[in-house]
Amino acid sequence: MIKIHFCPKLNSSEDPYIKWCVELLAPVILGAKPAEIMSFPEYTPLNNEKKEKIKDFFTCCKKMNYIEFKTSNGCPKVIFYNPVSLNETLSDVRILKFLKGYGYPEEYSLDIYLNHLARKMEIEGMPHEIGVFLGYPLKDVLGFLGHPSLKLTKVNGWHVYGDPTLSDMKYNSFMEAKNIIREKLKLGNIREVVLTA
Repeated sequence: MIKIHFCPKLNSSEDPYIKWCVELLAPVILGAKPAEIMSFPEYTPLNNEKKEKIKDFFTCCKKMNYIEFKTSNGCPKVIFYNPVSLNETLSDVRILKFLKGYGYPEEYSLDIYLNHLARKMEIEGMPHEIGVFLGYPLKDVLGFLGHPSLKLTKVNGWHVYGDPTLSDMKYNSFMEAKNIIREKLKLGNIREVVLTA
């Protein structure tokens, strides 16, 4: 597993792939979403090049980090995360209780929990609790796990269970962050957008 702090290098180009990544990761960059996960299937020849572009573009910023690992089926994954937002999310008492019920350590630290998640994914594949790392409301994660009192209400970015009010607010904050970054990308280059976000 590789843990990297990143920010745009000064000589970065206006690469369309990097621009797409910045738009995808806008909610994480702005702290609206604690984390995002990307897959890089090995059988796709351009995926190593894409990962290298990410590494070349992102190297030192404290706003967002990522860890890279392979899942149980051998597929490389990258979890991009906002340390402040993710720590705030995971240190919520209800989230901690939930994660400890799924085998996470009694002692909480952001690094310990991220490493535990990565190890689980390397051994078992994608665990359902990843939803809380990605910023989905706990009720939706519990509903997805089959909690009997939570019925599927709709699908809007993820499966929404029970009262959709909180889920809609989260979804709207993710979309608002993407729109903010999109508008900034129209006015400035990618490096400047990420440095000033």
